[in-house]
Amino acid sequence: MRNDICPVILGGDASSYPMAREFNEAYGVRSICVAPLPIRIITKSNFIDVCATKSMDADSLRSAICSIANEHSSQKVILIANSDAVVERVEGIAQDFPSNVLCSLPPREPMLRASNKASFAAMCAEYGLDCPRTETVCLKGSEPIAPSEIGFPLIAKPAESSAEYFLLYAKGFKKVYMIRSQSELDQLWASLRAEGYEGDFVVQELIDGDDTYVDMITAYVNRNSKVTMLASAQVLLEDHSPALMGNPVAMITRPMPELWEKVSNMLEGIGWYGFANFDLKRDPKTGRCLFLDFNPRLGANSYYACVGGVNPMQVLVNDFVDKNDEVLKVDQKGIYTRTRTKLIRRYLLDDTLRSEFDEVVRSGRVGNPMRYSKDSVASRAIGKVMEANFDRKFAKYYPHPTRDSF
Repeated sequence: MRNDICPVILGGDASSYPMAREFNEAYGVRSICVAPLPIRIITKSNFIDVCATKSMDADSLRSAICSIANEHSSQKVILIANSDAVVERVEGIAQDFPSNVLCSLPPREPMLRASNKASFAAMCAEYGLDCPRTETVCLKGSEPIAPSEIGFPLIAKPAESSAEYFLLYAKGFKKVYMIRSQSELDQLWASLRAEGYEGDFVVQELIDGDDTYVDMITAYVNRNSKVTMLASAQVLLEDHSPALMGNPVAMITRPMPELWEKVSNMLEGIGWYGFANFDLKRDPKTGRCLFLDFNPRLGANSYYACVGGVNPMQVLVNDFVDKNDEVLKVDQKGIYTRTRTKLIRRYLLDDTLRSEFDEVVRSGRVGNPMRYSKDSVASRAIGKVMEANFDRKFAKYYPHPTRDSF
């Protein structure tokens, strides 16, 4: 139990609760959640206080953070955000915070390059990392868009996770598209322009393989430009709902030292600071590991690192408060999941992987971030319902496993 830190989590969604849990597991502390309408598992929690704001705009965040910092003037206020938009807003107002507010903001120029899928592909090429063949399409204006030179089927997705595109989910647009023909791609461009969307899209070659060919790596670079955290896992099952397509629902943690070395070299080379989260896919035809995305934050599934033996909030406090350069790496095999293990197993097509999964489940090394035994009865009940809701989601959006996950 520490009384010298006050964790403040900016956001109130399903990625915020696990971070508060991580602080509680590591240090026995309460966290403050800053958000207009946090989800119920947060509002009913016995280790999270809520600071309700009118919105998540810069002015609301500035006011809330400064007020909290003044109320906790004897403590280090550790700020953490888990969305690209909020990270960018905090960067613009950080100079207004009291001196006891600590936040690991990445440098602006590399953050902008990393957040854009098109410029990230160029960054990978610069540091010798493999990535899928990529084209960038500008939807602004009315000029005809040239046909893709990438063979079909292919993948199309927004170059950035913008608020503008988020609004289109309600109109039936998706986070990721698999496109089978040029006419289908042309129709997507026409539909986006008809809605007034002017952002960039990337078109990439489709890498074969189902969800289990996807890997995740999470790293942290501290104040001394040293990589002090490395976590990794193989995805077992991803979300298949339109707005959350590709977000892992279940993973098995594994050390990946060769990829860790490549990631560390790039992060140190670009002058990174703070958390970084990478999505990769292994090509079953060639065995190559291809980098798909770079998120300038911890990621929605941060608790998988705890399942593998590393608590991300310990890394943060080591850097901010304790000035400790200890390097922490995932070294335990475990199952991270937000759904029932029975559902996961149904989607595992590889016999060897299914046997490994069964072995880990039998050992009891399974962790669901939304099922915390130390929380209130109400929050535990909500966590159980959230777990069961995935049965309904998969029945609707991905009722049967496929070899390409589409």
